[in-house]
Amino acid sequence: MKTIEFIIAVIVTVALAFVIALWVHSPDNDPTKKVQLALAYAMLILLFLFGFFIIAAIASGRIPIDTLLSEPDGKASMSRFQLLIFTFVIGISFFYVVLCECKLPDVPTQVVTLLGISASTYGVSKGINASTADKNKPDGTAQGQGAAQGQGTQGPAGQ
Repeated sequence: MKTIEFIIAVIVTVALAFVIALWVHSPDNDPTKKVQLALAYAMLILLFLFGFFIIAAIASGRIPIDTLLSEPDGKASMSRFQLLIFTFVIGISFFYVVLCECKLPDVPTQVVTLLGISASTYGVSKGINASTADKNKPDGTAQGQGAAQGQGTQGPAGQ
């Protein structure tokens, strides 16, 4: 999708949300609540549009999902799998609670902590992979510098 199309879609969405919010009757006709309602509608519509664009890009093949759980070298990533499973389990659980009780539940701090731990595990694994990839580059850095200086694999004791 082109950038200009995206900007136009966002502007139209926000304008439509404000029209909907102004059109909807509030019990006390408080202008502050109408603006809050308009912003809430705008965020809801934008969230829906972003999700729709992502699903459309996946369906059209522009976003490959076959590499969702794998690292750039093709190996499976346990941290990506953990983050994906935790996110889906918690999201589906909250969706189920909303369906059963018809209200938004309070988010316990333990749930946020578990999601944070899972996300930081993924972040740490990305950092480790990036640092090991830098050490293994054959461009004369890290291990290649020692060999270039004549130390090789023998070291000072083996000479």
